[in-house]
Amino acid sequence: MKNAQHIATRAWVLFTLFAFFGAAILIRIALIQVDPSHERAEAMLPQVRTIEPERGRILSSDGHLLAASVPRFDLHWDPTVINTEAERAEFLTLLPALSSSLANEFGGKDTEGWRNFLLDAHRSGKSRYVRIARNIEWDRRQTVEAFPWIAERSRNRSGFMFSEKPRRDKPFSPLANRTIGLHRPEGQSVGIEAAFNEALSGKAGQRLMRRIHGNYWIPASDDFIRPPEAGKDVRTTLDLRTQDVATDALQAQLEHHAAEWGCAVVLEVATGNVIAISNLVRNPETGKCSEAFNHAIGTAVEPGSTFKLASLMAMLETGRISPMDTLDTGDGAFQPARGCSKMTDTSHPDGGYGPLRLEEVFERSSNVGTAKAVQQVFSEDPQAWLDALHKLGLNEPLGIALAGEDTPFLHDTVGRGSWSSCSLTSMSIGYEVEMTPLQTAAFYNAIAADGRLIRPRFADALLEGSEVIETLPMEVLRERIASRPTILAMQGMMEKVCEPGGHGTAEDVFRDRPYRVAGKTGTARASLPGHLGGGYRGHRASFAGYFPAQKPAYTIAVVVQRPSENGYYGGVVAAPVFRAIADHLYGTHPELTERIEGNLASVPRLPVSMNGNASTMTSLYEDLGIAYLLDTAGTAEFPSHVAARTEDNHVVLTPRQVGSSSIPDVRGMSLRDAVRLLETRGLRVDINGRGTVRRQSIAPGTEPRSGQTILLELS
Repeated sequence: MKNAQHIATRAWVLFTLFAFFGAAILIRIALIQVDPSHERAEAMLPQVRTIEPERGRILSSDGHLLAASVPRFDLHWDPTVINTEAERAEFLTLLPALSSSLANEFGGKDTEGWRNFLLDAHRSGKSRYVRIARNIEWDRRQTVEAFPWIAERSRNRSGFMFSEKPRRDKPFSPLANRTIGLHRPEGQSVGIEAAFNEALSGKAGQRLMRRIHGNYWIPASDDFIRPPEAGKDVRTTLDLRTQDVATDALQAQLEHHAAEWGCAVVLEVATGNVIAISNLVRNPETGKCSEAFNHAIGTAVEPGSTFKLASLMAMLETGRISPMDTLDTGDGAFQPARGCSKMTDTSHPDGGYGPLRLEEVFERSSNVGTAKAVQQVFSEDPQAWLDALHKLGLNEPLGIALAGEDTPFLHDTVGRGSWSSCSLTSMSIGYEVEMTPLQTAAFYNAIAADGRLIRPRFADALLEGSEVIETLPMEVLRERIASRPTILAMQGMMEKVCEPGGHGTAEDVFRDRPYRVAGKTGTARASLPGHLGGGYRGHRASFAGYFPAQKPAYTIAVVVQRPSENGYYGGVVAAPVFRAIADHLYGTHPELTERIEGNLASVPRLPVSMNGNASTMTSLYEDLGIAYLLDTAGTAEFPSHVAARTEDNHVVLTPRQVGSSSIPDVRGMSLRDAVRLLETRGLRVDINGRGTVRRQSIAPGTEPRSGQTILLELS
């Protein structure tokens, strides 16, 4: 009995011990599972991480870089990589040279300060992620990698770590900023960046990575599981020189007329390519302009008189009126119906235009004549008027590649919505209808293209390096928006609007220009947001058209919102922007110039001449048979350089002082003459563009420094 009791006691003791040890093991397992050091240990193991590819570039039509991902790096140091006495001795030996290099490259501390900073970090051993510098460019990274201690050890053994932070740079910012757009990896991208995001993004890769601190990961090996594929490059249709000219001309008008905002769109007639698109908003406090919103794409407005092109086309298509039919505009005032606002022409204070042919109504932009014409043709069937406008495609968005296109507004059914007894005549002169400036440009481009409506195109190819891997096709929305006779009639009317010496609203704008323009001015009251057809403040000036009129190559539309100083008419505010862009395109595209045979002196308009070397220019004039007058008043010597001014029948040359040592004024000179003068003064010359010198980065009269660089912008 005693033995049985003894055995039972021993069994209970053993059971208790086993139970205790079992519980201890279970508790230990649980503690290990929740122990942060365990988590850290697992995190230190290599893991498969996604490697983002390099984003593709956005290029101009001639290959200039508009947007690219430029790497920036944060530099940190892990001092715990120094483990052995030999490593510590090597580090202390190279520390003075390393500290000196850091001081020279990054500043913030002198050599002794950097030495103490690194020593303290090493001795404490508390952090494996000591910050050294932020936002380092690629070339500076290469410099750092050549520093003592870093260069002597492998990439990870020095402890110095570069974490990449790609940044999207725009070398020519702010040109076309809103159209190029923004790439937001964690948000909504806009512009070309968003439209071609799939092609630009490329394909992500995979790699084994090891985390050493926080969220900082380093490669566990030099090999990829799957290498990332870089994004494709997008070649846009934008021409930088034209974009620059459009932006400068638009800015000048916004500032001169103290306007709220403005935009200019340039299309290539044959392809619909967007050559330039400028959007500027003026700060009323500072008077400075910047790109803040893409109004050309995203803001539909009442176009005013530029819509008369569509009005007359719809009328002519019925066959019930012709360009030669006469309408009596009376004294220039007209009330279309009871309850409607009175319409007036600019001629009303002078007694009006009286009887006008329909083509003259368009030429003089008569509101009264347009309203009476639309009543004559459509008063019995206003729905036919709306149907005719819809047939022109004016109610449909263009469906461009870029997001954010505003939807045009056009009544679709008589009697519905905001339609009233005044709507027929209001719409005929560009009210109660809305279009974006780009939609207006595309419509005018269709007239230039003999009726072919082409979707505006912002990019024409995807590239890998210099190789085109995909061509983005031109898209025709309608082969013909109206009959051939109607298109021809409107082309002729638009030419008369801009004919020098005529009676058009733009007859003075293109006087003395070597090219002819077909276009239409627009001056409208500017509606308040949400007040279509009523609630107005200020005016909106516009001009749309194409050139050369005889062989259309480019369509340009300009809109300026609420000019408040120095006039508000479209011919005064918007048309000069068109003219500046057309001057540039005509001067830089020889194919637009008609070849002239015979002696140049027999040509009514003499060619514009550059400033430059006097002997060269006089010899050139003599060889070409061009009469010139050398104005030597006040000087007895033959000048070395002259400024040229073209008169009707001869060229006047005025001596130009260039000085012998100071930086000369080379604006207006040929590149050859400008470079010769500047290099003789020890300057390095950088060049941007082609043609005549338009700007110089260092002011004339400045004393040059040896080896100094001067930038010349040509146009």
